[in-house]
Amino acid sequence: MQISEAMRLRGPRVTLAAALACWTAGTLLFAILPEDSAARSLTSLGISWSAMIFAGLAVTVVLASTERSERLFWILMGGGVVLRFAGDLLWTVSKFLNTGVTPVLAPQDVAYAISYSLFFGAMLHLVAHTTHRVTLVSALDAASIMLSVGTLAWYFVLGPSAAEAGLNGLRDATVALFQPVCDAALLYLGLVVMSTSQRPRFAGFLIGGFLAFLMADTMYLGLRSGGPYDLGNWPDLFWALGIVLIGLSATTTLAAPAILTSQHRIAPWRVLTFWLGPLSPALHFGIMLLWGAFNPPLPAYVSAGAAILLLYLAVRIGLISFVSRGLSEEQEALARELEQGKILYELHDTVKQNVHGISLTLRAALDAERRGDGEAAREMFERALRASREAEFQISRPYDELQTLREETPPKAGDFLRQRLRKFEEYFGVKTHDDLQAPLETLNPAQIAALTRVFVEALWNVAKHSRARNLYLESRRVGSLLIVRIRDDGRGFDTQNPPPGLGLQYMRRRAGEVGAKLDVISTPGRGTTVQLRFEK
Repeated sequence: MQISEAMRLRGPRVTLAAALACWTAGTLLFAILPEDSAARSLTSLGISWSAMIFAGLAVTVVLASTERSERLFWILMGGGVVLRFAGDLLWTVSKFLNTGVTPVLAPQDVAYAISYSLFFGAMLHLVAHTTHRVTLVSALDAASIMLSVGTLAWYFVLGPSAAEAGLNGLRDATVALFQPVCDAALLYLGLVVMSTSQRPRFAGFLIGGFLAFLMADTMYLGLRSGGPYDLGNWPDLFWALGIVLIGLSATTTLAAPAILTSQHRIAPWRVLTFWLGPLSPALHFGIMLLWGAFNPPLPAYVSAGAAILLLYLAVRIGLISFVSRGLSEEQEALARELEQGKILYELHDTVKQNVHGISLTLRAALDAERRGDGEAAREMFERALRASREAEFQISRPYDELQTLREETPPKAGDFLRQRLRKFEEYFGVKTHDDLQAPLETLNPAQIAALTRVFVEALWNVAKHSRARNLYLESRRVGSLLIVRIRDDGRGFDTQNPPPGLGLQYMRRRAGEVGAKLDVISTPGRGTTVQLRFEK
């Protein structure tokens, strides 16, 4: 098994090394060839087409070994690679068959546009399956990046040269602007996927591919602003590198197929890094507005773009609030569902054990009565009565919790615990007192569920073992801590050598599940305190 696993991982590693070595060797050959030589143009064509063929084959192979959800992603990526290859072929043919007539929309431009549409579809599909509820926000963020990057590039690079070149120059500049704008948005979507807690193994290669595209198209913009772009330039090699990295992302999937789930969230610091990073639309427009303030006049399209961005940010706040509310509701529903499962499991064991114990006690009482031992029979019947009352309390405890979890508007945590105190006093005759000075509603649903389970377990210990006369429930806020105590004035026990059956391990486990600390303080003859500390 270990050998097969090693072999499965070794193949993609060899492919990675071979693909990057081939690209590096081709790049070195390109660098040493004289500029404007036919050999240099042929070398760049060979590298580009080899990269396309490699990526197409890698995606084709990976399609046969992926699940339906991931297969759709690779179908879209493969379609994008094929159409990009078609666009490159059409562009190369147009260069060799240069007629001097520039159509309004060239065939290669259509192929590139469809290619980027498929890339966007693939990345949004991946975002939908690696994040939760933020696909729409991510798509709108990508659109705002396209707006800001496009405005920035036009303001500082393409706008001045396009104005001098007339209508044809405007058309060419617009087409040239399309690709880097799309590259920046795809790079952002890749970073969104990379920011999730369990990103796919191939996410790094995807980001590398889109970054290579962005570098190539940025270089292309620089060359294009100075005149026509010809075959055999450095951007061709970086376009090829981007395609190679997309192909390598497919081979990485062969080594460890991705499991696309939708349960992951993005850390807040990553969100902050984006809004203060090089892809931030706010920074882009801030740079342009600041430059325009010292170098007037500011073009109208910059102000219009900034206004659109401000409107979008206002809408985005509402969208994020809506998403956050939905996530909170889902978290609460999940906590309830998990707690219901635990309660049902405990209820099953409680009913089974108590009914079995009562039946054994009643059978012993009947046997004693048949033998004529009335005293023993009466003692057995009294024991069965006590056991039935204890069983009634134990069964009513999880039943009440289930009812609370199922209610549309469940009672507040403090009210529910007070209700349990009153029922406990009714069943066992122990005087109860509550002093909840700090509200418990600041706890999240999972913490409240854990508190409830520790509380009822502590109550059962008081009823079963402590012989207490009074039981106290208290809550206090101490700095960032919320402290909840259940204490009694019973006989206590030695915490270094606790008696069996107290459920201390169970209480510690339930507290630890939600990050709380459990303290059990007791001394023989001085009662017991069970204390939960929640860090807020």
